[in-house]
Amino acid sequence: MFWSRLRMSYSEDMGRLIELTHKLVNTLKNYPVVCFSTHRDADPDAIASLLGVKFITESVSSTIKSGVLIPEGLNRIAAKIVKNLRLEEDLATSVNSCDLIVCVDASSKSQVPALDVATSRNYVIIDHHETNELSEKALVSIHFKDAGSTSELVALMMEILSLKPEARLATLLITGILYDTKNLRLAKPSTFRALYYLMSLCSECFEEAFNMMITTTEIDRSEKIAILKGISRAGLYELNRDFILAVTCVGAYEASVLKTLIDSGADVAIAISPRSGETRIYVRASRRIINTLRIPVASDLITYMAEELRGSGGGHEGAAGLSLNYEIDVNEVIKLVRRFFTKLNVRVNVLEEGRWADKCS
Repeated sequence: MFWSRLRMSYSEDMGRLIELTHKLVNTLKNYPVVCFSTHRDADPDAIASLLGVKFITESVSSTIKSGVLIPEGLNRIAAKIVKNLRLEEDLATSVNSCDLIVCVDASSKSQVPALDVATSRNYVIIDHHETNELSEKALVSIHFKDAGSTSELVALMMEILSLKPEARLATLLITGILYDTKNLRLAKPSTFRALYYLMSLCSECFEEAFNMMITTTEIDRSEKIAILKGISRAGLYELNRDFILAVTCVGAYEASVLKTLIDSGADVAIAISPRSGETRIYVRASRRIINTLRIPVASDLITYMAEELRGSGGGHEGAAGLSLNYEIDVNEVIKLVRRFFTKLNVRVNVLEEGRWADKCS
């Protein structure tokens, strides 16, 4: 019974993806200038899906002029992969204006400044996050929260359209899949379908992608320092004496700091990053607390804080982020965290205050 339900669910998703893929192609043909954008500090999944859908667009119409918009550039791993594959020129295309924006792997306006500047712009969404606040007003919304990565959605769209990306792009898409599925630990049925298609086009691409993911994860000195600072400042709290919450304040490498806190035993980790005139908040949650509470902890917490603080955010059950266009009193963050868990009948008690609040003030 389980397997039949799984096959039915997968077939329904593929049917919907086929329909939306053709709708996207028909929509693209109506716009002479199409721009491709993704979230801030773009990771391998974001860059792979961006270049993948750019390839789709240029394949279905030779008259469309395309441009690339990447706010705040690429993260360290994505930059190394793009350099290794010699794809820098593919990201260098620019235009003076956009008739249509295709947003990939982005779930909120704060992640895509091109939309934040002019929300009346026509845009398309291709994404796999748990929630997506951009979907409602999109001309076409290809939002599959059960997909393991946006790269796999784009690869499946290529298969639907019988398009064959060159080896470098196929390799890049595989790195995007590996990155967001944590080397397939979070893979879904659609993940393996996409990998099968890409590997059927390029049998050696998986090995190359896997090797790149291993070599590019080595961290440099500045990231090591940021991680150590984040740990040293962290405040520790217990949740019903069953789980550990860690809160810290950092100015860079938030994802690396949070990963280290989770790997060190925290079940929920929060990083607050004050910037000039804005504040960013990032959350990670362990598989253990997600399974126990049976909710997408990170995305639900971020959604709750976004509503209370009038911010914009979103993400997955285990990783989510929020952006505020003002500097917040950081003590409000822990108050909201307490309220969120209280609603779940989970008590929050202090284990160690830490220095995070002082560093964020």
